[in-house]
Amino acid sequence: MSHSKVVVWFACAALAVVADALPARPAERREACAGEHGSVLDREAGLEQEMPCRLDACPSSANTSTLWASGVGTIVMNRHSFVALSGLLLAVPCIAQEDGAVQQQMAAVAAALIATVEQAGPTEAMLGVGRKANLMLPVDSPERVNWQYWPTVRVGLPLEYMSAVQRRLVHDLLRTLLSSNGYLKATQIMQLEEILDAFDEAGLPRSVDHYRLVVFGTPSVDGPWAWRFEGHHVSLNVAVSPDRVTVTPSFFGANPAEVVGGPLAGLRVHGILEDLARELLMSLSDAQRAEAIVADRAPAEIFSGNINKERSQWEAWRQTLVPQGVAVADLNEVQQQWVRRVIDEVVGNYRPELAAQYLANLDIEDLKFAWMGPPERHAPHYFRLQGADFMFEYDNVQNDGNHVHSVWRSLAEDFGQDALADHYRTSHLR
Repeated sequence: MSHSKVVVWFACAALAVVADALPARPAERREACAGEHGSVLDREAGLEQEMPCRLDACPSSANTSTLWASGVGTIVMNRHSFVALSGLLLAVPCIAQEDGAVQQQMAAVAAALIATVEQAGPTEAMLGVGRKANLMLPVDSPERVNWQYWPTVRVGLPLEYMSAVQRRLVHDLLRTLLSSNGYLKATQIMQLEEILDAFDEAGLPRSVDHYRLVVFGTPSVDGPWAWRFEGHHVSLNVAVSPDRVTVTPSFFGANPAEVVGGPLAGLRVHGILEDLARELLMSLSDAQRAEAIVADRAPAEIFSGNINKERSQWEAWRQTLVPQGVAVADLNEVQQQWVRRVIDEVVGNYRPELAAQYLANLDIEDLKFAWMGPPERHAPHYFRLQGADFMFEYDNVQNDGNHVHSVWRSLAEDFGQDALADHYRTSHLR
């Protein structure tokens, strides 16, 4: 190995999934809300007030329930970087907050981070890097749609050039966006870079230090702005307007998909999602499965991805990729529940308010489910759920079926295009 590593695991107690019929007591829900989105976040952002949390207006839907998170955290140390993740994931019930609370929290944390780069310090002079110039770009910058999920040169301020305070604020910003499950997934994907760094012979830069944050425009609750957190196998594209927050394209990958050796052997970042999709496939009748499996061989890459494509072809999938496979409307109630669980695993990477917003507007009977490749685990495979707007695809083909690329796209709201257009139109009318 190129440098020594210490890997410390601390496991959480597995907590039960609690249905809406068994809601948490108000005191418990208040504590969870403060822990997840309140007091800790406030202290790190330099804020004194508690984030608003309405305990009497939890969004309810057939697709949502009160979830309790569990998981495993790790500490990875080497002489170049240090990442510490809490292995204790808070219990996070379904939380409803005042309209605009998500925007307020994002703007507050982003503004706190920007405040730390207003004055250039001795470190910047030594490195010859302007932190503010790298962190902030105009809201209409063409770079806002220049998303990438492979090791490459990208805009933004890298973690490598951030102080400890600034790194903590980046993680606080991620927690204003992601659920506990999504945050754990993102940080585990980042930590896989340390494994790749130890064994990769391609000479590519591998480190958690290379993930970057960029803010487009000025964080505000009154006007549109955006931000992106991105690096190898993570691309989170967030558009914020007074009316809503959009989160697509949303890319989560993993290499390896399953760690096969060493202290982390058995770690599968996307294991639950992949297993749910396979359960859905196996629940189908022979006739339904024949309709769902649209190819015997899985593609080498997701269809809506942009790697190794000319820039002019990045959005061609919008015209060429059509729903395939078995119609969810034709599935029975049990099979449709498998579909809901797959979607919950995708959309549930985001905090409950955002997930509920998407799920409330998604009709699963509008979707089709397609599978490509063999159904067996470890075999290279691909699956997709696609409808008129919602599209999610998952490809585990590279490295003999041990390298995942997955992405959630929206025809209408990628990069917040619909939300920002609505904002400018209504602002003009006023």
